[in-house]
Amino acid sequence: MHPSRSIRGRLIAAYVLLAVIIGGVFAGSAFFVVAEIENELIDERLYRAAELWAASPYRSVQPPTSDLSFFIGKQVPQPLKQLGLGTHELRLNGRGLHVLIGERHGERYAIVDDQSDFESIESSSYVALGIAFLGGIVLAVLIGRVSASRVILPLTSLASAVQDEPQAASLPGLDATDEIGVLARAIGDRTQQLSLALQRERWFTADVSHELRTPLTIMLGAAEVLSRRLQDRPDLLAMTERISRNASDTAQQVAALLQLARAPEDAEFTRVALRPLIQHEIERCQPLLRGKPLIIQLTADEDVAVQAVPELVTIALSNLLRNACQHTEQGVISVQLDATQIVVEDTGSGLPEAVRARLFDRFVLGGESSSGPGLGLSIVKRVTEQLGWTVRHEPGSKGGSRFVLHLSRL
Repeated sequence: MHPSRSIRGRLIAAYVLLAVIIGGVFAGSAFFVVAEIENELIDERLYRAAELWAASPYRSVQPPTSDLSFFIGKQVPQPLKQLGLGTHELRLNGRGLHVLIGERHGERYAIVDDQSDFESIESSSYVALGIAFLGGIVLAVLIGRVSASRVILPLTSLASAVQDEPQAASLPGLDATDEIGVLARAIGDRTQQLSLALQRERWFTADVSHELRTPLTIMLGAAEVLSRRLQDRPDLLAMTERISRNASDTAQQVAALLQLARAPEDAEFTRVALRPLIQHEIERCQPLLRGKPLIIQLTADEDVAVQAVPELVTIALSNLLRNACQHTEQGVISVQLDATQIVVEDTGSGLPEAVRARLFDRFVLGGESSSGPGLGLSIVKRVTEQLGWTVRHEPGSKGGSRFVLHLSRL
């Protein structure tokens, strides 16, 4: 998880933001107070000194008791003669000066207050405020890190247990009386419910598949016996072959369901040669092409073998080929095999745009002409996930559909 998006990062950010706001308010207040002191006290002092000096009969003489400098008429220094009436703040010869320019009886005068010491103190105060502001932010970060670590430690422990130890016997915080305890108990209950539901699903799939094996075996044996005895009855022999083919397909699906019922890490992967397997599935689909000007072509430049489960690969290819045969009335169904992928492409009517986004969901049909419960492509999706492969759909080059199985276990 990105640090800035974690709860700990958000708590630290909240501490820092609070420190910035409080420090900014105090720093702004300090700047305002200093400015008001400078404007009110110093400028007021200059005006008051001007009034006293103007009222004195000896105003032409520099008052010895004041640290202010008084200039009148030609005595006003040249840099000050350019200033207008009123108070001014300027630097002259490296000194910070506050100057009051006035005029009485047509004669201009200047009162100068050397505020270098005050400005030095003012600059030091601003530096101290800046250091205090930055120090407050650093302190807020440290306090935020410590506080956040202590506050969210139970939540962090719970998150780690849920993420890294899904098989743990119990979660931390189950006995807590706060919100962490409520959350831990809710997660524990929901995890237990999901585990039981998943286990029941696996048991059901395994039990049903196991119970179907015996009658399917009997059906296949009976169909084989009938095929041998009905060699002279072509009309009945076709029905027997159909029974045998459907029983064989059902047995294959049962075997695949047994494999899907297992956890992916428990699947038994073996080295599977893909070309013979594809050729076998193409031969099994030939009865679906009867009465249609349609052929299935296999293009394989090389023999490709992958680590996979044969039953799962078979059911994935079977579903894709059967869908192509069902939705294609004429043309070519091409199967391309190379070292990285299997491509099944048809020249059928293609899929509506509204269906493509949910194509691999359960009970989604490919179009108005589709029949069945709409589970074929969802099973293909589950199979590819079990094998560690990926499947995607894209429009075909001739208007049909193109399904690509990317092989990730070579």
